[in-house]
Amino acid sequence: MNRQMKLWVSVGAFVIAQVGPQAIASLTPEVVSTEDRPIAAQLPAVAPAPLSVAQAGGEGGEGGEGGEGIAPQSVGFCAAIAVEGGGEGGESGAAQPVSSPVRVYGAATVPASPFGDRQLLANFVDTVLLPTYGELNRAAQRLNRAIAQFAARPTQANLQATRQAWLAARLPWESSEAFAFGPAASLGYDAGLDDWPVNEVDVLAILQSRDALTPEYLETLQTSQKGFHTIEFLLFGQNNDKRLTDFTPRELEYLQLIGADFAATAENLLASWAEGVEGYPAYRKEFVEAGDRSIAYSTPQAAATELVQGIIDILDELGAVKIGEALDAQNPFLLESRFSHSSLQDFYQNLRSVELTYFAGSASRPGRHSLSRYVASIDPSLDTQVRQYLLAAESAVKAIPGPIETTLCDPAAKPRIAAARDSLLTLRGVFEQWIMPLVQE
Repeated sequence: MNRQMKLWVSVGAFVIAQVGPQAIASLTPEVVSTEDRPIAAQLPAVAPAPLSVAQAGGEGGEGGEGGEGIAPQSVGFCAAIAVEGGGEGGESGAAQPVSSPVRVYGAATVPASPFGDRQLLANFVDTVLLPTYGELNRAAQRLNRAIAQFAARPTQANLQATRQAWLAARLPWESSEAFAFGPAASLGYDAGLDDWPVNEVDVLAILQSRDALTPEYLETLQTSQKGFHTIEFLLFGQNNDKRLTDFTPRELEYLQLIGADFAATAENLLASWAEGVEGYPAYRKEFVEAGDRSIAYSTPQAAATELVQGIIDILDELGAVKIGEALDAQNPFLLESRFSHSSLQDFYQNLRSVELTYFAGSASRPGRHSLSRYVASIDPSLDTQVRQYLLAAESAVKAIPGPIETTLCDPAAKPRIAAARDSLLTLRGVFEQWIMPLVQE
């Protein structure tokens, strides 16, 4: 009988497999051919393809039914429209990506030798990923304690403290979105923490039922009935307008149940990289030892490709989905943190996750071993241009008048929201066409 062990396996996206003696194949993305790169000052504009509003609801993936999909409506009518069928589902059930024709940027620089800087990989995990997940874990524990205190003593002061704890926990999570690979995807922690949209119909059904809210009952719930956004829905109400007198004992009990689950999930996410969970070894070892003793990554290039792809993915999600879908459909319902009116905060932190991943620190103090330093060692002018595109995207997002939940439908704000979307998709193209070829096999 073959002995089977739990191993981390990568085939384009991360999956977990029971691995016996069979071979494990990996997929390598194609390199995009390009033309001459424009000078840094000439930031190319992006003209996103029109979004069919029927695309906005995905299948929900691990999030089950996910959110509530989107109902067809005429562009120009702006209102929060409840949708049917599909939420993010924790990445695997994400809405279909929106295709945006991005200008071809120019001939990618070809490095003299393949990427092989394992110190860069180790530095990223130790100075960026683990500290970020560590802060998320601490913030999740604080949120759980705040929920418990509010449930025990539902005062206005405790409600405000719990809401602030929720907003504070969003900061490290959203600033980790560029590196939501590995266990976050394969073990479902992303879905468990941040599935959206909330399945409001099923959440309300739980509140109206007489089912005992026990840990066993929690196991029967979809990810769209717990995590960040169900907690947000219960704390803030449908439009950031919930009053203390609106809370019922059943809601407080439900909050405690999913608050404890949220804290446990954040703790497991950190442990999955630092120590290992559920019989799997620490994912840090898999990542840092890419091309040596790693099962998930056959080469250092494969791990570096994961980093760059994470940047590309969050820029695509932020520009095309989080901003683009809501803007094109003129539907505030599609904004991720609409219950608390804090979606703009999410946007800022998502861009911070790009900065953290690229610089292994900040633009002013990049890590000695970072993607930025690696790119600069090959082509200093390219690193300078990436910085300028990143700065342009940050400025464009900060120019969005807030809260976007109320300005999305304002004709005066629409050009600035569209400019932010376009700048983000341009930055996505920069990483896709200039940086990815530097690390790929």
